[in-house]
Amino acid sequence: MHWLKTTLLWPLHLAGLATGQKDFMANPVLGSKTLNGWGLHVLRKRAAHALCQWRRHGMESRLPVAWVRAYQTDGCVVLPDFLPATECEQLKLDVARLQQTAIEMVQRPATTRRFNLDRDTCAPYPALAKLLDNAPLFDLLRYAAGYGGAPIVAVQCIHTDAEGEWHDPQTDWHADTFHSTAKAWLFLHDVAADEGPFAYVPGSHALTGKRLAWEQEQSIGAPTHVNRLHAKGSFRATEAELGAMGYGEPVLGVVRSNTLVVADTSGFHRRTPSPQATVRVEVYLSLRRNPYLAGLYPSLLGLPGLKRRWAEVALNVYRWQQRKGIASWHPAPVPALSDIERERLGLKP
Repeated sequence: MHWLKTTLLWPLHLAGLATGQKDFMANPVLGSKTLNGWGLHVLRKRAAHALCQWRRHGMESRLPVAWVRAYQTDGCVVLPDFLPATECEQLKLDVARLQQTAIEMVQRPATTRRFNLDRDTCAPYPALAKLLDNAPLFDLLRYAAGYGGAPIVAVQCIHTDAEGEWHDPQTDWHADTFHSTAKAWLFLHDVAADEGPFAYVPGSHALTGKRLAWEQEQSIGAPTHVNRLHAKGSFRATEAELGAMGYGEPVLGVVRSNTLVVADTSGFHRRTPSPQATVRVEVYLSLRRNPYLAGLYPSLLGLPGLKRRWAEVALNVYRWQQRKGIASWHPAPVPALSDIERERLGLKP
């Protein structure tokens, strides 16, 4: 019966070529050694890149020229003192008194907690509500992604123990997926070099001959790759491979409080390994959509029925997934920032 099931699902697997599907193990078309040897993966990557670049041309006029140039050159834009100082301090206070159920993911030695933010959630918190209306922030995020839409917005807390018997998969150099996708971090405290800062390989968002040759090689062997995340389409690269692709030194995100970093995470990036236990508190944004069809249908989180309350709906989905035993994220037991997180913001517990 397995062959029958596979045959019946074949049209869906083919349809996945026109979406953001990236899992080489789950989709036998995407994972076909023969098709990828002929260049299927590279073709999808080229097409997605071309469409995102075309959409970016229509967005450039809404951004400062310096931001556009930084993205085009590096794929990552770093903006110190992004908010007025008083506004940033008010934002910290709002984050510190935030009360709602968070979600949590454990990837030892790291634990990530997120307090998802929507209109209803932010209503009691003026600075958070104002951030949701920050046009330059959202315009830059959409430009880096290469498509419009409503992103995930969250207060994110990352607790990382010093690596011992566990290896944090986020400390490997990796690209999130085969097409442009944007993430942003508004850091609410200083982050030093030994505190697990974000790091990015400048220029690795662009398509070059060496990058495409490496992508094709990886796609052929991806379904059986020893690294599960690599096999699922988030390709990992060693520093030797990055050098062979012609990339220079990575940029380490050693930043001051109130620094915004926006990155196209189809470029290579990682969380820098830390020799000590660390805590980070930030506002996090993520925008990932179908790179081929974005703009032809509305963004899910921007729908009228979800725009104001998507965080609550998402939480119920996570609870359902937890009951089914298929959840990567789980509702967290503590509905507020911990004392150590408040201290990280420079506030009293």
